[in-house]
Amino acid sequence: MLKFWGKILKKEKILRAETFVSNKEQMSDALLECLEFFAAKFNMEAPMWHSQHTKQMGLFHKAVFKPDDFIDKVDFDKFEIQILSD
Repeated sequence: MLKFWGKILKKEKILRAETFVSNKEQMSDALLECLEFFAAKFNMEAPMWHSQHTKQMGLFHKAVFKPDDFIDKVDFDKFEIQILSD
């Protein structure tokens, strides 16, 4: 079981935040489920996942998505997901 914290930031202030718990056993499945949950919850498209996000998640248990990681225009500076526990 993995617990994620997702938040949207603009000018370093949290605009929205939510937690999500995944019961998926595989990390990749849990991350996909997490991204789909936050995309629906925050009414946005799911961001593109790049190798830098994999590195961030491995090193810091956190991935930061900037506006360039979205196909459509977004009105925030960052979207972050962080693993809270496992």
